[in-house]
Amino acid sequence: MLQEHLPIITGKSTYIDDINPKNVAYLHVVRSPIARGIIKSISKPQHALLTLTWDDVKTYMPARLFPDLARTSQVARMPVLADGRVNFVGQPVLAFVVEDRYETEDVAEEVSIDYEELKPVVDVEESLKEEPIHPGLKSNISIDQLLEGGDLSLKNRADVVVRRKIKQHRIVSNPMEPKGIICWWDNDVLNVYVSTQAPFGVRNDLREVLGIPPEKIRVYSPPNVGGGFGNKSGGYPEYVLAAIASLKLGRPIKWIETRSEMLVNTQSLGRGEVSDMKLYATKDGEILGMEGTIIANIGAYDYGLNFFTSLFVARLSNGPYKLKFASIRAMSVFTNTPPMGFYRGAGRPEAALIHETLVEDLAEELGMDPVEIRRKNLIDDNGYLTPLGSRLDPAGYHEVLDKAEKYYRKAKEVYKDKGISLVVFTEIVRTSPGEGAKVEIKNGKVYFSLGLGPHGQAYSSTFKKLASQALGIDESMIEVVTGSTETVKEGIGSFGSRAGTIGGSAVIAASKELLKKLGKDSLNGEDLIKYEGVSAEVFYKADDIFAPGAHVAVVDLDKETGFAKIIDYYAVDDVGKVLNKEEIEGQIIGGILQGASQVVIEAMRYDERGIPLCASIADCGVPTSLEAPLNISQEYVEYPSQLLSGSRGVGEAGTTGALPAVFIAFEKAAKKKFNITPIDPWIIV
Repeated sequence: MLQEHLPIITGKSTYIDDINPKNVAYLHVVRSPIARGIIKSISKPQHALLTLTWDDVKTYMPARLFPDLARTSQVARMPVLADGRVNFVGQPVLAFVVEDRYETEDVAEEVSIDYEELKPVVDVEESLKEEPIHPGLKSNISIDQLLEGGDLSLKNRADVVVRRKIKQHRIVSNPMEPKGIICWWDNDVLNVYVSTQAPFGVRNDLREVLGIPPEKIRVYSPPNVGGGFGNKSGGYPEYVLAAIASLKLGRPIKWIETRSEMLVNTQSLGRGEVSDMKLYATKDGEILGMEGTIIANIGAYDYGLNFFTSLFVARLSNGPYKLKFASIRAMSVFTNTPPMGFYRGAGRPEAALIHETLVEDLAEELGMDPVEIRRKNLIDDNGYLTPLGSRLDPAGYHEVLDKAEKYYRKAKEVYKDKGISLVVFTEIVRTSPGEGAKVEIKNGKVYFSLGLGPHGQAYSSTFKKLASQALGIDESMIEVVTGSTETVKEGIGSFGSRAGTIGGSAVIAASKELLKKLGKDSLNGEDLIKYEGVSAEVFYKADDIFAPGAHVAVVDLDKETGFAKIIDYYAVDDVGKVLNKEEIEGQIIGGILQGASQVVIEAMRYDERGIPLCASIADCGVPTSLEAPLNISQEYVEYPSQLLSGSRGVGEAGTTGALPAVFIAFEKAAKKKFNITPIDPWIIV
């Protein structure tokens, strides 16, 4: 067991809700009970310290559209509080502050809001045909881009074309602890404690919405974030409201999200794409290219980077194959559901499901072995430039496939009556633009500071190990501080499988800079006294890299009930360089469980009025040990990346591989094709 896990498993770690400053007051948000409507009137509560409505805030949450997209897109930014209209169940309409958190429900009953309910648009395909949900827009399409590249004339050489349409239901990112914030003003400086993966992301959003300079905002993360899965990467309306309330009342304000709020809140839900794709190939199994459409349900508003989802999935749909052309229409579409967020994988699993089901269908159409058709079209280990411009760096593509094939062949012998699949994928590791790190010798130790916020990955242990190797001193002489905007000038965050890889590289770069400053090759105990106060800071820059993997799933299906069980699972992943074996194992197994559960159980559904049909965490399909794979085996390939750490992130590898692996194995067991996730039992029987 890693030392930094001890406080967590013994119940002694500190989460955001464990922090209680003196004189704190509590924020409560009143949310829309309808999916679409006009606010006719609002009656404020009588027993609140402060009440906020749109007239008190009049500001919108950021939508970070790239300049070229902004010129051709329809943009609808989300108001911090509803600006006269509501567009999803759960949208913040009014906020108030009380002395005691247990008063909130009673005071909420004093609020009366009159709505004129309008017909909502819930289904993303139906949304293309319905009237715009936002006045002033021409349609419900925010982004509509045709991505093309390569030799499109090769379509005419194709001997066979396979087509697959798949609709992925949205699923909820359910971290152990929901979101939360505590903030207070010290003169003109806003201090923020927040459960986050990215302190600098929170600061940037607050800076933009509140219109104050970044140096006037200090963001800190508690020692334990309690999980994130992408849900805690940036700012939220509640954070803005807490800051405004604190300024008006002159005291600390605390907001802790409830689980029921998380189910309907902004960016709590991921997935939600509909893909309709074709794969073109020759009769001997050479893949020529792909074309089709990817539609992303981004919910009611452009929020953060959710608009980019359809484009991201489209660019990754190439997978690890030598495609020669691609023509994909990427559309991001509004519906009366919560604005889409980023659930573990954030486009990677969806893309893997697209390319692996197509390749599997092609193998069946041609009567070819599914392993051999993948090997025939797999890129070389020295990398590849895809038709849509993604540069896949050198990695162990063929080694992961070779290892997985052995397990697959064995499984075919052992489980003769089960559904068995083998998939290959490559996961983008979002190491760009880099990461910041600062090192300082003080109090007889070496302190490393990073702005990224860990949410369950044991970064302290990993970074201590790397720093020890770089500086030549024992890990006991090293301390690691993460999760603050005050310790480094610039930071990015922990998401996209990036932080261990790029954060570790920043630690190594800072170590090298310190040694260079001291004119030494390594440090010793005496140096830690002699060079007290010497520091160095870097921002280590990097481009994105990729991490290939090959996974095998074995599914047993009860055809009378339609319930499936994953009885065996094998994952081989190129990790670049093993930095922390325990954490690699935990990250991949956890990811596999989440990817598999999307196939078997998870979904957030809505009725025709846009009312969510999941009222609790149990309703939305959170997996238990009963749904988990009975056995998971792992192997690693170490094909070092070009980064200083040599590693390749694996935070999303399990999810990216498990979604297509379990989906295809399910199809093999049922002996039929499916076009939706999850595959509900009543679809089978």
